[in-house]
Amino acid sequence: MNRFVKLLVALFVLAGCLIFAGALAGGLMDDRAFTQQAKDAAH
Repeated sequence: MNRFVKLLVALFVLAGCLIFAGALAGGLMDDRAFTQQAKDAAH
């Protein structure tokens, strides 16, 4: 059971890293999303 939990955590972390890397490569983390205009539009 302990091995299964460690494997599950490792896969979850790996999936998170892959999603983050994909977002960076795909331009989803665009700098324009963090401008003052974007913050004003969110409120």
